Amino acid sequence: MVNQIRRRLAIFVVIGIIAALTVMITIGILSRQGHAGEPYGLAAMSSFERLPYLQPYTLAGGASSYDRSEGNFDGFGESNFLYLDKHGDKVMLDLKGPGTIYRMWFTGFNPVDATIKIYFDGEVDPRVDMPLRDLLSGTNEPFLSPLVVDDTASSGGFVCYLPLPFSESVKVTTNGIGDSFFYNIGYHTYTPDTAVMTWDGKEDSAEVNGIWSAAGKNPFSEDGTTAETGSIDIDGGKEQVLLRIEGQRAISSLKLNIPGVTPATGNGAVLNEIRLRLYWDGEETPAVDAPLGSFFALGPFGAFGTKALPVGMDDTGTMYAYFPMPFEKEARLELVNTGTESVKDVSFELRHRPFSGSFRQMGYFKTRFSEQQAEAYDGKDLPVLEEEGAGKFIGVVQSLNSELNQGPVDRWHLEGDEKVYVDGSQSPAIHGTGTEDFYNGGWYFNKGLFTQPLAGYTAFRIENNRDSATMYRFLTHDAIPFRDGIRVMLEHGAFNDVTEQVWLLAFYYHNPRSQLVLSDTLDVGNEESEQSHAYEITETYWQGSSLYQYEGAQNNDLVTDNGRAHTGYSSFTLDLQPGNEGALLRRRFDQTVENQSASVYVDNDFVGIWYKAGGNGTHNWRDEDFIIPASYTRGKRSIRLKVEYIDSAVAWNEYRYSLFSLIP
Repeated sequence: MVNQIRRRLAIFVVIGIIAALTVMITIGILSRQGHAGEPYGLAAMSSFERLPYLQPYTLAGGASSYDRSEGNFDGFGESNFLYLDKHGDKVMLDLKGPGTIYRMWFTGFNPVDATIKIYFDGEVDPRVDMPLRDLLSGTNEPFLSPLVVDDTASSGGFVCYLPLPFSESVKVTTNGIGDSFFYNIGYHTYTPDTAVMTWDGKEDSAEVNGIWSAAGKNPFSEDGTTAETGSIDIDGGKEQVLLRIEGQRAISSLKLNIPGVTPATGNGAVLNEIRLRLYWDGEETPAVDAPLGSFFALGPFGAFGTKALPVGMDDTGTMYAYFPMPFEKEARLELVNTGTESVKDVSFELRHRPFSGSFRQMGYFKTRFSEQQAEAYDGKDLPVLEEEGAGKFIGVVQSLNSELNQGPVDRWHLEGDEKVYVDGSQSPAIHGTGTEDFYNGGWYFNKGLFTQPLAGYTAFRIENNRDSATMYRFLTHDAIPFRDGIRVMLEHGAFNDVTEQVWLLAFYYHNPRSQLVLSDTLDVGNEESEQSHAYEITETYWQGSSLYQYEGAQNNDLVTDNGRAHTGYSSFTLDLQPGNEGALLRRRFDQTVENQSASVYVDNDFVGIWYKAGGNGTHNWRDEDFIIPASYTRGKRSIRLKVEYIDSAVAWNEYRYSLFSLIP
C-alpha cells in the first residue's frame, strides 16, 4: 500500500513537472511570436527566412519631428512633439495595444542635458530613464553596438535598433532641451488579441548581435542547400541565362564576381551596363530587372565596400545577395549586357533549398528600378514604389546627381522627406524628416561615408558643381506590410524645389492578390447613409461640415465632409464578406482635436482601445486604421460596431467609417 502511494505521488510529481514545463515553453513561445506565430522583436531580427511571409495583421507606423504645417522646420519647436505629459516632458510616441518599437533615430539634441524615458504598459515609472547620449552611445547595456550606434558610425545620426516589444502600451518622452531635436521612431502594431511579452531589458540579443557583426556573411545555414556554380562570358548587347531551377524551392544566396571590379578599383561602368533579371513561375515580365550596381547597393558611380545584411560587396569584389526568394514551379536567372563590350569570366554561385510554404501566404521577391529626372517646383514627389495587391516593402537604394547651390544651403536636395501610404489610406503611415535622416545619417552626412547592416551612405563626389551620392536603407524585421497597395514617395528638396537626376531601386515582396476588400462605408452626417446603417449617437458634442487638407498631400487639395462629435458613443452596422478572417476599420477624422481615444465593441464584445496621440491643426484630415481580429468577424455578413468615447482634448469626432474585409 505504501509503495502504491509512493508511485502515485511520483506520477503526480512528474505530471506537475510536465505541466510546469509546458507553461514555461508556452511563455517562451509567446515571448518570441505574435499573431499566428509570427515572430517579433529579437526573434524577428534573427528570422531572415520569414521575409517572404505576408503580415496582414501587422500595421507599420512612424512618429517623427516632421513639420506639421508641411514646411521645413522639422525638429525645431515644441509643435513637432505629440504633446506635453503631466511631468512637462515632450512626448514623441504614445501607442496603445500590443506592438514593437524597432527603430529610434535621433540627431540635433543637447548632448549634455537631453534625456529619454520609456514607459511600458501604463506603468507609472519608466523602465528606461537615462541621458539620451548614454542610450545611443552603444556602450551601455542593453543598448549595445552593433544594434546601437552613434553619429560617428552613422554619419550624423544616432540609431537604436534594439527592439522594444510591449503588450498593452508604450510611451517615449524627452525633456527636449536644446534649440533642435530631431527624431524618427518606427514601429509595428498588432491586433488587440496578439500575445506579446513586454521588454524588460533582460532579453538575450547575442544571436542578433552576432548576425549584425557578421554583415556580409550568409545569415542562413547552408545545410540542405544545393550549390550551383559556374562562369560565363556575356557579349555586348546580349543576354545570358545563368540558371534554370525547377520545383518548389527557395533561393537563399546569390554571388557574382566580375574580374577587375573591387572596392579598391572602384570600376563602376560595367555595374551599370550589366543587369540582373529574375523570372518566377513562367512569368514573361521579370520580377527583378536591375543594374548590378543598384541591386547590390553600390550605385552607379563605382564599386564600393557596401556591407549590408542582405546585399553588398566583400573585399575581393564578390557581390552577394541573401534575400530569401521562394518560387512555386521554376526560376530563371539571366544577366543582360546593355553595353557594347564583352564581359568575360563572370563567375557565380547560387544556393537554393526545398520550400514547402503556401504561396497564398507568400510574396514573390521583386524590385522596381527607375531613372527619373526631377524638376524644381514640379509639385511632384518621386515615386519609389507604387504597387497594387499585398506584400512588404523592404528597402531602397537611391543614387542622385544634383547641382549644388539650389537652395539656401549646399546639398539642399537632401531636405526631402519620405512618405509611405498603405492600403489606399490618404494619410501617410510614415512621414520622415529628411533624406539623410531616412538613411540613418544626419546633417547632410556630416561624418562622411559609412556602411551599416541596414543603412549606408557609400558614394559621394563633387565634380563641376554637381553632387553625386548613393544611399541605401533596408527594412527586414521592420518591413512595411501592405494588404491592398502601397505608395512610397520621396521629396526632392524641402518643397520639391530641386532639379536632379535620380536612380531608385525598390525592394519588396509581392502577391498580386489583394488581402483587403472594401465591404461597406458609413458616411456620417449623410442622413440616408446613417439610416441605412442604423447609426446612433449619444451625448452629441458637435455636428456640421468641415473643409480641410490631408497632411502629406502633394497638391494640398481641400476636402469637404460632414461629421459629428460625441462624448458618449456611436453605434452602427456595417456589412462584411462572410469568408473574412478579420476586418480593418478606417475612420476619417479631424485631428485638430488631440489625443482622441475610444473603446471599440463588436456585437457588444469589447475588442480594444482605438487611440491616436497628438494632432495637427494645419492639415486636419487624417485616416486612421483599426484591425478587428477574426474571432469577432469570422463567418459574419455584418457586425454591429460601438465606438465609445474615453478621452480627448474635446470629443471623439467621426466623418466616415469604412470597413474592409480581410481575406488572407
